[in-house]
Amino acid sequence: MFEKEVDYRLAKWLLLNMEKDGIITADELRLAWINIAGHYEPPFLEVENLDGKIGDGVIVDAR
Repeated sequence: MFEKEVDYRLAKWLLLNMEKDGIITADELRLAWINIAGHYEPPFLEVENLDGKIGDGVIVDAR
């Protein structure tokens, strides 16, 4: 049942490591990320953030 999800996560992990190692650029990473999402169609894709941003932009202070 989760084979597509696992395959997608592995491909995403490989792409992120390739970008970190300088093999591909950040723009190539985002394009490949969108393409693998379309290819694998993982069940939990709707919770995925494909624009690369983490969080909702809210800044929390130390209070």
